[in-house]
Amino acid sequence: MKAVRTDPAFRAYLRRFFPTMALYVILVWASPFAIESTGATGPLLWAIAILPALPLMAVFWIIGRLLIELRDEYIRMLQIRQALVATGFAMSAASAWGFLEVYADAPHLPLFTVPILWFGGLLIGSIVNVVLERQASDA
Repeated sequence: MKAVRTDPAFRAYLRRFFPTMALYVILVWASPFAIESTGATGPLLWAIAILPALPLMAVFWIIGRLLIELRDEYIRMLQIRQALVATGFAMSAASAWGFLEVYADAPHLPLFTVPILWFGGLLIGSIVNVVLERQASDA
């Protein structure tokens, strides 16, 4: 898909995405050390603990900007389908696991697992797009 490589929206997406994810990795690593080294409690603890979530929140905004800025409506539709598959996957998995926790004593998973599932669902969504594109081209 040449449009994906040449669309300025994808270049802008990558310029936003990679630094944001680098910040996320740094904060996931640094936050526990900051909490431990400062002995943070109360509002300071909450402020440090929320730091890794901020880049993830930004990534959802970055993806939204991509969808808005894409010029090619077909490519936009593929990206939206990919996000819908990811959303369905993450919400289904979170719902199922929640019932397993309540009724079957499954171990508790932290809520930050849901966005991780969503990002994994983007891979599933891209595979769905490839399969559907191949089926359409064979028809």
